[in-house]
Amino acid sequence: MKRIFFLATLTLSVAVLGCGQNTETATTVAPTTAEPASEATLVALHKADLLDGSEDHVISKCYVCELGMDGNKEITCEVHGYTAHLCSEGCRTHFEASPEEVIASTKIPE
Repeated sequence: MKRIFFLATLTLSVAVLGCGQNTETATTVAPTTAEPASEATLVALHKADLLDGSEDHVISKCYVCELGMDGNKEITCEVHGYTAHLCSEGCRTHFEASPEEVIASTKIPE
């Protein structure tokens, strides 16, 4: 039920906020969490990092869009030593509000 609610909220957010439409210029990198990461979170971040073929602690796909869209190098967040590129300010705001939930609920593409 929680996943259905999350997906419905994400779909509505994308429709309202225009996921993928960047209306702003460069955005500074902001830390999203100071709490220690769980092992599952670190594994998920590592797998997401490898999606672009390199292990550089940069996640180039938008986590909020389930790693299905390219992120924007100008819209980033820091999370547990990784830089996550997001595709829009709306996705960045959503990710910053609950990075652990977004990471935990995202299935990493194979």
